[in-house]
Amino acid sequence: MGRSRAVILAAAALALTAVAASPASPASKGCGPPGYAYAGLASQRNAFGVAGTVSATTNPLVQRGHVAGWVGVGAPGEGPNGSDEWLQVGLNTIAGKPGKLYYEIAQPWGIKYVELASNVPAGRSYRIAVLEMARHANVWRVWVNGKAASRPIWLPESHGRLTPMAIAESWDGGAPACNRYAYRFGGVSLAGVPGGGWSRLRLHRAHALVMQDQGSRIVPANNGFVAVTAPPPLRPSGPPPSVRRAPSVAAAVSAQPRNRLAP
Repeated sequence: MGRSRAVILAAAALALTAVAASPASPASKGCGPPGYAYAGLASQRNAFGVAGTVSATTNPLVQRGHVAGWVGVGAPGEGPNGSDEWLQVGLNTIAGKPGKLYYEIAQPWGIKYVELASNVPAGRSYRIAVLEMARHANVWRVWVNGKAASRPIWLPESHGRLTPMAIAESWDGGAPACNRYAYRFGGVSLAGVPGGGWSRLRLHRAHALVMQDQGSRIVPANNGFVAVTAPPPLRPSGPPPSVRRAPSVAAAVSAQPRNRLAP
């Protein structure tokens, strides 16, 4: 469920904010932008695959819609003639359902969702990857814990063109919601050639764009980062009369794409 590179460039927050936060009880009002909200990394360069070790550090609390933590390539508009094209694998929790391991394919003719495991508990980690096959341009596979988890997948005109990402997301289900998650990403790496040639994707603006939409943050951690939702701030009653209110700085938040995650 990625964004196009142009949208990433417009919306990315290029400075890390180390905010330690943990999921809290969902509130009756929304805690972020309407629709989709993202926290994570998008590579500054294309690659032939992306991998990472992903886990939910605590059970997500989903009021509406879903939350997910995934690695993948591609985005809306990155396919042939501006079509949607991506391949991602990760963990998700849909409102009222247990955590799952899944992958999703978006090709110019449609989107397919595949469940790989259900009832995934908090703390269980998976080494996941999407990788273009050696000697087979535009053909990809999903990998989980070092084993192929999908059949070969054809993504037309994808060779060297798709944006690699490691992302946590929340979707509000079309109504204000306060979804909570904390996903850990470790050892996020890019494939330099089809079939492998892995190198680390680092938390540096020369290597990656950092996405931190309103209500979500990434926190640097050993060998990676944690993407978390931040609790809503307390609403002050106002400063004492003798104290001048400092001017606020509002971060611009771009319109969110309307991607889909099948149940």
